[in-house]
Amino acid sequence: MKNVLKIIMALSLATMLTSCGISFGVESRRSSNWSSGSSSNSAREEVNLSEDISDVNKISMRIDVSDLNVIYHDGSNVEITGELSSYSRGIDVNKSGSTFEIVEETKKSTNLGSNNYSELLIKIPRSFNGDLKLDFGVGTFNVSDLVLNNVEVEAGVGNVSLDGISFNSLDLESGVGSVSLVTKEKTGDIYISGGVGEVDVELGNINGNLKFEGGVGSADFKVPVDAPISINSKSGLGDANIKAKTSNEGKYTFDLEVGLGNVTVRN
Repeated sequence: MKNVLKIIMALSLATMLTSCGISFGVESRRSSNWSSGSSSNSAREEVNLSEDISDVNKISMRIDVSDLNVIYHDGSNVEITGELSSYSRGIDVNKSGSTFEIVEETKKSTNLGSNNYSELLIKIPRSFNGDLKLDFGVGTFNVSDLVLNNVEVEAGVGNVSLDGISFNSLDLESGVGSVSLVTKEKTGDIYISGGVGEVDVELGNINGNLKFEGGVGSADFKVPVDAPISINSKSGLGDANIKAKTSNEGKYTFDLEVGLGNVTVRN
């Protein structure tokens, strides 16, 4: 099976997280950016940043440890508000050519828990419809109601929700935790690589192919009745349950590779 090595690695990661604590999930992805000390200060710092992105066609976010919400607003700047944990190194913003970068880095600590997460709200101008890259470490991440070009998501440890978004292409690599994707309008090509946790996908207007490589956990795909898709499935250590009513058009292809867990496609 094509994904056997990936599943073994995911299981190993889940076991190590259980035995070593949540700090492993961050350290494995951010080791070069962490200090060897930890902080016992419980003070939190408020964040209130506003940056012009009038010439930007790509936004890149790299967030270490935070509960994050990303939404549209009617302003002309990117606005970043919230509170930083005492374990956070702070937020850096940088504009390089047509790319705008937002980086939140966190100090290494063996005492890191959910009450030590930063809490951030990032508002993007409604006029922005370019590319979005999201690199998450640890936390809960919610992205809502954005209309974008190409979207790239790399998830770490925690739940990821992409709700009501539209895009021309989506590349999503899930980590450890659940993933939820809900689209209402146009969606292009979708690639989802399963990690450890459940994957729930609800698609509105389908305008592209989908490829899913299962990891560890079940996956549920809801598609419109008579969707113009043909579905191909390849079983692994789980089963594929295809019960959706689709059209005979087969304009787009759904390739589903089952990992360790069942995959369901329904209306």
